[in-house]
Amino acid sequence: MRVVPESSVVSSLADSTHFTGRVWRRDYIETQGQDGVSGSRFLYEPGARSFWHLHDREQVIVAVHGAGLVCWQGLDAPRSLRSGDWWQVEPGVPHWHGATPTSSFAHLAVTAGGGTTWLHEVSEDDYLQQATLDR
Repeated sequence: MRVVPESSVVSSLADSTHFTGRVWRRDYIETQGQDGVSGSRFLYEPGARSFWHLHDREQVIVAVHGAGLVCWQGLDAPRSLRSGDWWQVEPGVPHWHGATPTSSFAHLAVTAGGGTTWLHEVSEDDYLQQATLDR
């Protein structure tokens, strides 16, 4: 068991080969082997987003600030995320997430082990589609 104080975790720019725009990340819990859980916080500038990617295992994303977008394979347009919203990411499903064009966005990501496979960049056309609301 351990507690990870906010002040003990350093923020760094996320890998620009997997994100469009500037994204900062803080890794609070790092995976201890393939079965371990990991936990991070991501902060996106307006317009920033991840590339398409998929996870070997489940992931949960919790929106904690601003306005975000999520999209997964099979959706016609991205869906909106607001502070307090949760999103369960199924393993093996290509998806992306990030900020809206006009708002910053932060989320917590908790992943149940396994790896991430990075795919291609999200096109501007796909990104700028009108987000659908599931309210």
